[in-house]
Amino acid sequence: MTVRYKQVTDVQLYLVIGIPTLAVLAGILTNVLQLNALNTRFNGLEARIDARFNNIDSRFNSVDSRFNAMDVKFDTLTGKVIDVDNRVTRIEGKLGIG
Repeated sequence: MTVRYKQVTDVQLYLVIGIPTLAVLAGILTNVLQLNALNTRFNGLEARIDARFNNIDSRFNSVDSRFNAMDVKFDTLTGKVIDVDNRVTRIEGKLGIG
């Protein structure tokens, strides 16, 4: 019993090499397109997160300026209370109460 091999024609060889190569290239192209779409989504997400953080930063700055204004008012009020206390102390001293 002898084994006889048939010759592979040029067309068969091209098909055997070309079809898997085209399948691999199509897979690579699909992966590149998916990665590009994913990158676009991440860029959009990054922009939205940046906008939110900028909004929060501006809100914190607003709250900080309000606290500074309250601090100035509190200092003024403390000064007035000290003035009133000094006056009461002088009046008490003159009247001999304190």
